[in-house]
Amino acid sequence: MRLITPLDPAVSAGIVCFEVDGMTPAEVVERLRTDHRIAGSVTPYRVSYARLGVLGVDESDVDAAVRAVSRL
Repeated sequence: MRLITPLDPAVSAGIVCFEVDGMTPAEVVERLRTDHRIAGSVTPYRVSYARLGVLGVDESDVDAAVRAVSRL
């Protein structure tokens, strides 16, 4: 997994973009949805990435998402 979102809080927000080696962004989003019930999306840009947001979630949800991504 490679984090794309900058760590600098001045240019970062509640959305995290990332890549998983060997998987397309669409495959990542689909696997998170079907295997872990985690909703994500694919960025609509020329170079696309998987992305997750943190709106309406708590710390345990974020921890669950990190565990799920690590299992891909």
